[in-house]
Amino acid sequence: MKSQNNNYDGKPTAYLDHNILDVFVKNRELPFASELREKYQIVYSDETLKEIKRTGDGGLEFLELLKSLEAMHLRIFITEKFEVTDKAVLKEINPFDAFEDYCNNIEPVYEAMEKATAQSLLKFYGGRAGSDFDDINKEQIDSFGHLMSYISDRVAEIKNLVPGIEAAVSAHTREMQNSFNEALAQSAAELRKHIDDEVNYSGVQTYRNHLNIGPVQLNNIEPPGVIEKIWSIYKNLDGYSENDFSTEQFLGISKNPIYNREMYLHEKVISIYNILNVIGYYPDSKMKHDRRFTAAMSDAGHAAIASFSDFLFSRDAAFIHKTRAAYEYLNVKTKVIEVIVNNV
Repeated sequence: MKSQNNNYDGKPTAYLDHNILDVFVKNRELPFASELREKYQIVYSDETLKEIKRTGDGGLEFLELLKSLEAMHLRIFITEKFEVTDKAVLKEINPFDAFEDYCNNIEPVYEAMEKATAQSLLKFYGGRAGSDFDDINKEQIDSFGHLMSYISDRVAEIKNLVPGIEAAVSAHTREMQNSFNEALAQSAAELRKHIDDEVNYSGVQTYRNHLNIGPVQLNNIEPPGVIEKIWSIYKNLDGYSENDFSTEQFLGISKNPIYNREMYLHEKVISIYNILNVIGYYPDSKMKHDRRFTAAMSDAGHAAIASFSDFLFSRDAAFIHKTRAAYEYLNVKTKVIEVIVNNV
């Protein structure tokens, strides 16, 4: 278990996928829950809290469960400058308090921006049928505009304390909005060079059809060396061989201008997990539907934060295959355990 201070010396940590929590909520008398609590230090994350928030009123049962499991909160350590790090913090806090803190710190404008940004990826998975790129761009532009207005409003509250800050931020937000709009326009123009029917576009299906590779071929690959075996199939195909792609580039984990640094391990887990979904290695099903797409994005988040724990428990076979493949390639020491619960 890695933490910022490296001072946790208790039981092995065990991260529970949301489907495990769901089983325990629906079957309170399962002895497996108490067995886990006795043997491991159960941990949960902001991704867990996000899923609980989506359940609405039913979320209280999950928080009660976490409390009964004596679970601790695990999160990525963020610096005072709001910079993401490669460390995690394990905190003993009442899950109800952790949930309240999470909800209070997530402004609706940020949630709206996150959802709007995800629409391009949802479209790539075949979702948003009936919407063209301009429709999605408009939603993202509007959401980004609301975010810029929110920032400007916060600055206006302190303008008397910092002379000149309101004008400076106003100019900066206008510049950011223009850059954002231009980037979306360029992206749509580039996509239209290669797409005939953008209303019914599915980038994932187009990609798999073009290469003639998908779940049928990839799901036969067995460990060890899953990633290496997958790359051995792709590296000689059109689009990869002539561009001299590396394994890291294929997986989207090479150094790039977005981060301007080497990606952290937990960031690489997310990238590899998502790439495996795209190419069709035990892909999540029905990702063109908003609910399934959102669940798959959460799964990638769970796999990432669980890389800081000793064990990861899940019932989702597709999730387990992708996570194990990513962990193996990255030498993550977390052991992924498949849980089979009969007669529940």
